[in-house]
Amino acid sequence: MQANELLCKRSELVEEGKVTEAIASYQAAEKIDPNQISADYWAYLCWNGSLYKKAADVMFACEKAVALNPKDSYILDSRGLARALTGDIEGAIADFQVYVEWASNEEEKAKRQEWIKALQAGGNPFTEEVLEELRN
Repeated sequence: MQANELLCKRSELVEEGKVTEAIASYQAAEKIDPNQISADYWAYLCWNGSLYKKAADVMFACEKAVALNPKDSYILDSRGLARALTGDIEGAIADFQVYVEWASNEEEKAKRQEWIKALQAGGNPFTEEVLEELRN
């Protein structure tokens, strides 16, 4: 299978919640062509894997995405979600703050500001309902 085919397959797998299989697909594609996977692809795995409660498993993808594009607010937003879900509250807040500074969508910006407030107060804004809403 070519790297492109594996990367296309990953979309289906991640969206179906098959995160472990998606990770394997990414890793296989990376072995074929280490430069084939863009920051956006890694961030996609980071965000969606986190939504399916596999944040610890996809943290490597979050870090790869940030390494490839460290100033992209959407990539930092994805890592922020994974960080929050794995207990790195300070890191999550920092990532969400960058997103808030750069985002133009006021609704999304307000959502992140609510998350930041909840995290600063020691709460967990990522209930099952919120994760479900973000998946849809």
